[in-house]
Amino acid sequence: MEQLEGLSTRVLGRSFLELERVDSTNTYLKTGNFPDGCAVLALEQYSGRGRRGSGWNTAPGEALAMSVLYHSMKAEDMTLLPLLCGLAAARAIGPKALVKWPNDVVAEGKKLVGILCESRIQGGRVEAVCGFGVNLRQDAAFFERAGLPYAASVETATGAVFTPRQMAAAVLNELEPLTDLYRERGFFALKADYEARCITLGRQVRVLIGETAFEGEALGVDGDGSLLCRISGEVKRITAGSASVRGLYGYV
Repeated sequence: MEQLEGLSTRVLGRSFLELERVDSTNTYLKTGNFPDGCAVLALEQYSGRGRRGSGWNTAPGEALAMSVLYHSMKAEDMTLLPLLCGLAAARAIGPKALVKWPNDVVAEGKKLVGILCESRIQGGRVEAVCGFGVNLRQDAAFFERAGLPYAASVETATGAVFTPRQMAAAVLNELEPLTDLYRERGFFALKADYEARCITLGRQVRVLIGETAFEGEALGVDGDGSLLCRISGEVKRITAGSASVRGLYGYV
């Protein structure tokens, strides 16, 4: 195991591996036997996956591909852990970074961070693997060539410059206290902070459930992480696993 500079955590990232090249940091952690809080960073990831199965690959130095392992989670934590990860990544980037519900991190209307949280049963316990894909240094031409009009890098959207290791430490330093507070007091202790960063709220949104689209107003976030929307005069709870939410006139 290596050491990650700049950590202020007790557990997260204290076991740390940096890989030259890997298919997916999430897959790597899920298929091994690693200690609680272990973080894996890949300089190059060639088969990463997004929350809805989209691909996300990295070139050395241009982006952060990192996954972190939690032991002994509860099944109900898996609906809220993605929101905590999104809030942690936004805080790590800085005040210009906001969260598009549930956990995309955006700035200037562009996506900077994608997060994928997965779970597995290991030895009778629930383990969670949380993957972070952070665009760090790519220029606008990169995303144009890739056909990603709604994506940008941290540097171009906010002016902040991070190396992958610096971003990894910054995310983990934010994530650990958020997770600790959630475990002690539940999501309602973090709800106000999350909603203050959530760019989705107060906007007209388009909710896609299967092949059916609805329009409504995003009102807030419930205690289980679901999005509360007023649709046709009725407040409905939208869960992240069942629907896609976008702004009525664009990505956010």
